[in-house]
Amino acid sequence: MSFNLADVHAHDVGTILDRRGIAVRAGHHCAQPLMARYDVPSMARASVYLYTTHEEIDALGEGLGEVRRVFRV
Repeated sequence: MSFNLADVHAHDVGTILDRRGIAVRAGHHCAQPLMARYDVPSMARASVYLYTTHEEIDALGEGLGEVRRVFRV
């Protein structure tokens, strides 16, 4: 699942989540022409699968809440 959070750069999102032990990828995800077309500098991507637990998804949500608090968005 690729996403952006307000105007926060994806690398900043990734750094804050990483400090909480949450791994996301940040960058172009092999879609640079499309992102350039829509003027999107980068995106964060969280990967979920059958083995992803509810606790891990909740931790991602809490981590994104921290990003929102840090950047006041």
